[in-house]
Formats: sequence, C-alpha cells, structure tokens
Amino acid sequence: MASSRPCKKNRHEVCGSPAGALYVHVPFCAAKCRYCDFYSLPIGQSRTGEFLRALAAEMRAQAHRLGRPLASVFVGGGTPTSIGAAGLAELLAIPAGWLDSGTEFSVEANPGTVDAPGVEVLVRAGVNRVNLGVQSLRADELETLGRIHSPKQARDAFNVLRRAGVRNIGLDLIYGVPGQSLRTWQASLAEALELRPEHLSCYALSFEENTPLWQDLQAGRVEEMDEAEQEACWRHAISAAADAGLEHYEISNFARPGRQCRHNLTYWNNMPYIGLGPGAAGYFGGVRQKNDPDLAAYVRALLLGQAAPASQEQLTGRRAMAETVMLALRLTRGLDLKAFEDRYGQDVRQVFGRSISRYLQTGGLEVLAGHLRIPASAMFVSNEILADMLAEA
Repeated sequence: MASSRPCKKNRHEVCGSPAGALYVHVPFCAAKCRYCDFYSLPIGQSRTGEFLRALAAEMRAQAHRLGRPLASVFVGGGTPTSIGAAGLAELLAIPAGWLDSGTEFSVEANPGTVDAPGVEVLVRAGVNRVNLGVQSLRADELETLGRIHSPKQARDAFNVLRRAGVRNIGLDLIYGVPGQSLRTWQASLAEALELRPEHLSCYALSFEENTPLWQDLQAGRVEEMDEAEQEACWRHAISAAADAGLEHYEISNFARPGRQCRHNLTYWNNMPYIGLGPGAAGYFGGVRQKNDPDLAAYVRALLLGQAAPASQEQLTGRRAMAETVMLALRLTRGLDLKAFEDRYGQDVRQVFGRSISRYLQTGGLEVLAGHLRIPASAMFVSNEILADMLAEA
C-alpha cells in the first residue's frame, strides 16, 4: 500500500497518495496530421499486439500507485480507434479492474475511424465519454490540416455514438487555420454546436517545429492568422458556447453543467495521475515523469520485465507551487487560495508577491470569491502572466 506520509523535501506535498487518474497513450494513427507533433506511428507499419502486451505489463507495474476505483481514465494518442474493434477491446480491458460506475472513462476518436463495430466495443467496455477530433467542418480546412475525415464523416460519427447510447460527447475544434477567417470559423462552430455536444474544446492552431505545416509556414506557402483575428475567433467561441448552454470553464474548454472533463481537471489542479504508453506523461509523489517516445524501446523493456524508459523531474518548493498556480490559472474560476495554503502552508500572494501584485494592479489578475484568477479581459494573453510566475519561482 502506498504511504501517505508527507514528502521530506516539501512537507505540504503528499507523496504517497494514490493517483485517481490514468492516462493511456496509444501511439498509432491512420495518418499523421500536418500540424501534429504528438508521438504516433502509421498503424499499417505497427505491431499492435506487442504494444498491448507491453501496456498490460506497465499497468501491472504501476497498479500499486493507483486508487481503486479510479475517478478517470483517458485513452488518447495517436488515435485509439485506429487499431480496429478487436484491438480496441483488448486495449480497453486493461484498466477494467480499476473502474466502477462513477469512473469517467474517455476515449479519443478521429471521425474517420469511427464505425459501428468499434463503437459497440466502446459501449460494451463501459466507455462513457468520447472526444471527437473534428477540428473543422469545412473540407478545405480539413485538407490544410491533413485530417483523414470529411465534414460528413464528422457528423456521421457523432450520430453513430449518440445512437449507441454515448451521452457525453466532446468535440475538438481548431481556429487559426491558414485560409480560415472569422466568418468561416463562425460557420464551422455553429454547425458543431447544432449537434448539441456536452463538451467543446476550441484550440488555437500551433505551428510545431518540423511538422509539415510549420515547414509550409517557413517556406511562405501558408500564412498565420493575424493575432487580432484569432482573439476574435476565441471570443466568438465564448459567446456562441454560452448561447448553446455550455459554460466556459478553462481557457479553451466549455461544458454543460456537470460535464467538465474530470480527467483534465486532474491536470489543471496539479493532482497525481499515472501515464502509460510510449510518450505518456504522469505526475506522482512530486515527480513528473515522461516515458520516452520510442515504441520499440518501450515494448522491449516491458516485455523483459523492466520499467519503461523514461525521464523524470522532481518538483519541490517554489517550482512545485508555481506549477500548481500556472495550471489553476488556466481555469476561469482560478486558484483556490485556501486550498493552496492548505497544500503548501503558505499564502500564494506572499510566495509570488512581485508577479501577483503587478498583475493585480494592471488588471491581469483579480481575487474573486476566494480565488485568484485571470479575468476574461486578459485570459487570451495569459501566457505572459504564467511565464512571469514561473520566472519568479
């Protein structure tokens, strides 16, 4: 049984509390999107059987760190639904013993890989939340992004999930796509909201180094959307989501009451979680760990009874506090001042007095109902505030 004694280096950070959340990274995709730098491999060149056996071995090795039942399990990637119904059934059986009826069990899906047999597997395994990577409902924008699905397939995938009984569906959309305008974003968003999802994520496109889309940008083949127009897209998402009954609860995320993503709230509250699979990250006992993004090395180590190759970083003192503040300030409700003091034994306004005082004066921060938060007027440019917090740490 894991110890619940306080860590020696930071008496306010519990280092033995079981993790209530599990992330599983499936490193396979039908095709690599042109903007994506997450670790994934073409499914046609991959041996999924070996991966699944290694994943089961890592689950057994990490079991002593997990609470039972888990509050949330999130299966992402990559594209979990790209491995076919049989592989999906084997994958979803791995965490089955840690679930109960109250567990939020999420799976990411690309609309181009959603079919009736796969959805039947999801439902039978107890998956109660599906994140659809729609990204856009315009064919030209999907082509720019390198997505494998069409707007019709996105709508069809949503409807297949609904008919199968999935009552918690999230849609991911991207704004800032080259060639996109505020008008086309509004149209795509309106069509997505007509489906009445329980959750909506609206992310600004990021040109990640050495991806095909980044190379196009460097070569002048595409142009980045003007920042003012990106902000207009983001602010329109807030108003459109509110009109559709979705609450803005995190910089990029919206949900119906009670449908906030419980798994992501674990991240934003900087609570323990375990990551399985090559490239997966976890946070436990004040240590942030990331498995190496190398499927062959991962499989080889786990099937030999060894730990997954990984890098680790111990977070203590002011650095640990800064991580907690930075993550919580992504939430529209902000950082719970009392919870921070209970956790670390110090008032955050004293620990980061310089940064907090500065932004309280300029309007970049405010205190409301016992929470330190970034007001809506400043949230779009929150990166500067968060970077200053980290620098002060």
